[in-house]
Amino acid sequence: MFFIRFPIYFTISFALLCIPVGDNEHLFDKLYNFATPYIHKAVKTTHQKMTSTKRYSKKLYSNSEPFEKDEVKAKYSAIQKPILKKNSRPDDTYTEEEQIRLRKILDEK
Repeated sequence: MFFIRFPIYFTISFALLCIPVGDNEHLFDKLYNFATPYIHKAVKTTHQKMTSTKRYSKKLYSNSEPFEKDEVKAKYSAIQKPILKKNSRPDDTYTEEEQIRLRKILDEK
């Protein structure tokens, strides 16, 4: 359907814009002369906004890069992981009531 409608609408639009208005001027020329200042202003504003956005983006990106290379120094890193004992008792002490509550919670799961 698009391939049928497009040529028809294009032909009608072209015919309307070619209607002579005034001395050797067409409707397209009148519309072009009317819209040109506004279009130039819109393009200029868009260009300024794009330039400021580009400048802001570069500034934002340059601030996100670290100044120095991030590396781990050997004397500050762990040599080996601590070994956890499976059946070791926790360092915390619990009252008898707390132990009963904890056993109930663990048994529910």
